[in-house]
Amino acid sequence: MCKVGSIGITSVAIAPLRALDRDTSEQVSQTLAGEPIKILEKGRGEWLKIKSLNDNYVGWADGRHYKFNVESSSNSCMLKSIMSKWRDESSGAELWLPAGSLLTYNNDGEYMLSGTVVVPYDNDNPIGDKQVSLSKSALKFLKAPYQWGGRTVSGIDCSGLSQIVSKLNGITIPRDASQQVKSGVAVAWNMRCENDLAFFESQNGSITHVGILISKDELIHASGYVRVDKLTVEGVFNLEEDRITHKLTCLRRLI
Repeated sequence: MCKVGSIGITSVAIAPLRALDRDTSEQVSQTLAGEPIKILEKGRGEWLKIKSLNDNYVGWADGRHYKFNVESSSNSCMLKSIMSKWRDESSGAELWLPAGSLLTYNNDGEYMLSGTVVVPYDNDNPIGDKQVSLSKSALKFLKAPYQWGGRTVSGIDCSGLSQIVSKLNGITIPRDASQQVKSGVAVAWNMRCENDLAFFESQNGSITHVGILISKDELIHASGYVRVDKLTVEGVFNLEEDRITHKLTCLRRLI
């Protein structure tokens, strides 16, 4: 029986975190396969208030999406392929695991997800290619649909995109754009370059949007879907709408 304070592992491919303890509540984020969590509070039925130990984000989750009392392992790896196919050896189920998922491996060299052996369908390159930059990682998400709280190619929001591509490149940043703007170092407009993060503000001046520069004058961001737009000193210029859609606040550099 899991208790408050227990540490668990995400045992499904993608587990939604919600604002309240019910399936109909707004999704605020997600935990990915293998990511660890901590129970903060127990709610109705199977619902748990948890903190993601990946980024300290707090939300309500269905406890059936996690396994507890799983033996820890120092042998771990992170999946780099945008989405990869695996088989659960215990049930025979096919699993599609997103980039950023965490697997461990046992003494026999078998891959494990929350204590269960999983077998890759791509035996030649099960983990995926090494990532070389934020911008190149982000371009792999092109055309992914926008989804509030999403962190995968199946659906992703603006800060989910910047966070997951940072994770794939070995950099840890917070979940929301308003938190990410404090990461890294400030960059002057005339010093901007590929891989910088650009932050944008709402009408009330709060940071609500983020994108990743793929060149000095273009960025990739999630707005409707993951897309590339022009970047000017004023903000994002959408060619289809022929207007500035997001007002630029600042630039930050992580690497």
